[in-house]
Amino acid sequence: MNPSNNTAVRHIFAGLAVGAAGGGLFAGIGFPAPWLAGSMIATVVATYCGVSIAVPQWMRMLAFVLLGIQTGGSVSWETLERAGQWPLSIALLGLTVILVTLACAQFFRRYHGWDRPTALFASLPGALSLTLAMADAAKADMRRVTIAQCVRLFFLVAALPAVIALISPSHALPQAGSHSGLATILVLVTAGGAAGLLFEWLKIPAGPILGAILASAALYLMGVVEGSTPPVVLIPANVILGVMIGARFQGLPLAEVRELFREGFAGFLLALAIATLGASLASGFGNLPFALTLLAFAPGGLEAMTIMAFALNLDPAYVAAHQVARYVGICVVMPPLAAYLIGRPAPHVVVSSKPAPSPVEND
Repeated sequence: MNPSNNTAVRHIFAGLAVGAAGGGLFAGIGFPAPWLAGSMIATVVATYCGVSIAVPQWMRMLAFVLLGIQTGGSVSWETLERAGQWPLSIALLGLTVILVTLACAQFFRRYHGWDRPTALFASLPGALSLTLAMADAAKADMRRVTIAQCVRLFFLVAALPAVIALISPSHALPQAGSHSGLATILVLVTAGGAAGLLFEWLKIPAGPILGAILASAALYLMGVVEGSTPPVVLIPANVILGVMIGARFQGLPLAEVRELFREGFAGFLLALAIATLGASLASGFGNLPFALTLLAFAPGGLEAMTIMAFALNLDPAYVAAHQVARYVGICVVMPPLAAYLIGRPAPHVVVSSKPAPSPVEND
C-alpha cells in the first residue's frame, strides 16, 4: 500500500473513531438520536482540532442502503392504507418549501445585502449536492452558501431530536416481536444494494436510498422476508451520516464560520418557523401527531430526518415519503426555476445522488 493510500485509510478510520466516540458519549448520557447527533458534533470539533477525516463513496452507499432497508421494513399493508392521508400533507410540504425558499432569500437580500444567486441557493431547504453545483454555476458566493447550508443542517441534527422528544415523548410505533436473522439481513442488504446501484446508474434523485427502500418494502410486502431489522444495524448508518455532515466543515476557516454564523442561524430560524407552521397545518388537517409532521417538514436532509424517525419512534415511512418528495421536487424544479429567477441560462447539472466535491449526503 502506497503512502497516499495509507493516509486515506487513516483519515477514514479517524472519522469512524471520532464519530463512534461521539455517538457513544451521547448514547451514554441519554441524548435523543445519539449516534447521529453525537457523531456529527464530535466530527465538527475534531476537524477544527486539526483531525483530517474522509468518508469514501462506498461507505456512503453502505449507510444509505442500511437506512433504506430499515425504512422499507417499516412499510406494511397498513402503512399503504394510511398513505391515503398523505397527498394533502405532501402538497402542504411543497407549499412550505416554496415559502421557506422565498422568505429566506428575501431575508438574506434585504437585511444582509446578499446578491440574488447567493441568497437563493443559501435558502433552498435540501438537495444540497445539486444546490451547491447550481450555486457554483450561477457564480454565487460559495462561502456564504456553504456556511448557511451547513449551519442549517447542523442545528437540525443537533437540536431537533431534543425538541421533538420534549414536545411529544409518547408517540411510538408498535415494536415488532422478533428480529430478522443474519440470512434475512444479507438478503435485504444484497437486494437493497443492487436496487440502490441501479437507481444511481439511472441517475434517479436519491437513488441509493430510494432503491433500497423500494426493494426492502417489496420483499416485506410479498412475504419473502419477515421480522424487523435489529436496531443495531442502523448504528453504523447513524455514525457514517453524522461524520459526513460534520466533515462538511473541513476547509471552512473558523473565523469565516464565526463571521457568517449569525446570518446563517437567523435564516435557519426563519426556515424552521415556516416549516413548523406547515407541519401544524398538516397535523391538524391530517389528524397526525405534530411531532411526526414536524420531522417530515423539517428543512433537510433526507437521510438525517429518516434516521431521526427511527431514533424517536416516529413513523419512518411517512417521514421518508415526505423527505423524498421534497428532495425530488427540488431536483426537478430548481434548475429551470433558478435560471429564470437569476436571469441566466440553466446550469448544466446532472441530477444524481452522487455527492458534490465535498463531503456531502443527499440532504
